[in-house]
Amino acid sequence: MFITHGLRAIAAASTLTLRYTAVLFTRFHPIGHKYLARVYANFLVYFAFVVPVFLFFRSQRRTFKSLPGLSLLLGWIDGHRPVESTITILLNLLCFGAVLDFLYRGELLYQSKDFNFSRVGYVDETSARVVIRSPSTAEWSAVQVSLRLAGNPDSNMGSQVVQMSSENDFVGTVTFAGLRPESTYLYTTNASHAGTFTTPQKSPKRWSLISSSCIKPFYPYNPLDSALRVKGLEHLDDFISSNPVDMMLFLGDFIYIDLPIALGWTSDHYTSAYRQIYASNSWSSRLRSLPWIHAYDDHEIINDWSANETGLYQSAMKPFWNYHGNANPISKFGQNKTHYIFNRGDVSLFMLDTRRYRSSNAATDGSHKTMLGAEQLRDLEHWLKAEKRWKVVISSVPFTRNWRGPDSADSWSGYLWERGRILDAMRQTQGIVILSGDRHEHATTLFPAKNKCETPVIEFSTSPLNQFFEPFDRFHKQIEDTDISIYSHPRGNSKFGAITFDTSDERKLMVHYKLIVDGKQVWEYDWVYDR
Repeated sequence: MFITHGLRAIAAASTLTLRYTAVLFTRFHPIGHKYLARVYANFLVYFAFVVPVFLFFRSQRRTFKSLPGLSLLLGWIDGHRPVESTITILLNLLCFGAVLDFLYRGELLYQSKDFNFSRVGYVDETSARVVIRSPSTAEWSAVQVSLRLAGNPDSNMGSQVVQMSSENDFVGTVTFAGLRPESTYLYTTNASHAGTFTTPQKSPKRWSLISSSCIKPFYPYNPLDSALRVKGLEHLDDFISSNPVDMMLFLGDFIYIDLPIALGWTSDHYTSAYRQIYASNSWSSRLRSLPWIHAYDDHEIINDWSANETGLYQSAMKPFWNYHGNANPISKFGQNKTHYIFNRGDVSLFMLDTRRYRSSNAATDGSHKTMLGAEQLRDLEHWLKAEKRWKVVISSVPFTRNWRGPDSADSWSGYLWERGRILDAMRQTQGIVILSGDRHEHATTLFPAKNKCETPVIEFSTSPLNQFFEPFDRFHKQIEDTDISIYSHPRGNSKFGAITFDTSDERKLMVHYKLIVDGKQVWEYDWVYDR
């Protein structure tokens, strides 16, 4: 009887744990180090122990039938109908196969080395950047890019040659200058690329952008999907089809080199991750024509990166520059700088680099601990003081400290001394909007003024474009009165914010925010700054 109950318990426990964990891992929480050991262990218990013991006793039932104590065991084995047993085994195999499919299908079958691609980067009133990928069997290739006004085949705006090589994964960025404001252009190449972009008004009084971060293809897992599908891109495409916007701010974690598991740390592994996302069929011509501006965050390097420019940083940043950095606004702070300023109408935007110069997350907070580094902090403070336009600060990680829990030290919660210094400088201006991502949730937070001579600061933090949300734990909680929670929304695998800036009244900055979750608007909010 002990053997019967023991074998029955092992079979039931390993089956239930394997199935539950496989579903949780592939559909709700793809954290490899947390779940994969459980998946592998229960698979081995069931198929290396339970099934062989079951088959062994069944095949030798005549031998063991007369032995004392085994009649119950043999009765239990005989009670299993072949069809039911086969279904149980197949379901367990399918669960384990789904885990392996989720982990390795994209890496093994979709390296996508041969795909052609083009997309629009930063566009202002008189210039535009376009990223082009054109693979070649040779070490070097040259692609000719021609430009004309859309709808006017006789308007030849000239052509440029982009040099590409295997060193940069055959990716190049071309810059068009001397363009007309409020004009739509068509670019074509001799390698079968074609696309459009539209330059903005010279001084727009009302314009919009999208803000989000974090992409994991093939998630949530569906065996019928392509391994490169990014459903969040499809939600974004649906939204902009009826809500035209001027640009996309993508605030980091475009790739997840280390999640669900790390598949390698060389520059080729990082490059492959970018290539696979851009090879997704979820990209539409509308998304490729939308100007994209990119920050990077930790998962473009490794989770919670804070080791400055050493080690993995060099391997990770080479493909970032190839696919993203070269198409961003040029930084006036120096060559290869990843913090920069760009303007749109009456609004000036400062993109922070929150990884390159930061102190260790584990360091004790204080005046010696920095997120931005001395030089970038100085650049930000000078801009806050000197810039006369309305101002937007863009941070890959949230300013609010209202997200508690084990990852809080990786955000500005772990750098409160420097955050306080920056917020004090922000409150001295005539109103700041902060945009951030990273946390796979949405939160709108108010940082109130300390006195009547100051202005409050508001933050809209939204993520992910396509990733998991925390299925069980809730970490967002307001405790201190320094961070007033206006609204939070934890659920949804796809979240992005649509922000409209309206300066038609020169004395006011009117901000209208829409939160889109899994393709549906769930919240909107208006905020006004007065001069």
